[in-house]
Amino acid sequence: MPIYEYHCSRCHHEFEKLVFNSSQKIICPECKSKRVSRMMSAFAFSSGGKFKSTASSSCGGCSATSCSTCGS
Repeated sequence: MPIYEYHCSRCHHEFEKLVFNSSQKIICPECKSKRVSRMMSAFAFSSGGKFKSTASSSCGGCSATSCSTCGS
């Protein structure tokens, strides 16, 4: 069950929502509008003591403090 980020076209509120199935109707928690769109989002996860982010570079050798592949 993924958590998605949404943007309301009516009041411009951004919010997260746990989605149980793809047919679930999403409404803005602020103004109750159905005019919401899912935003692109990035998340981070830990694997073997290294933190990786889907928004980072594609080198794949990054940890929380340095990058062994690209030297950053």
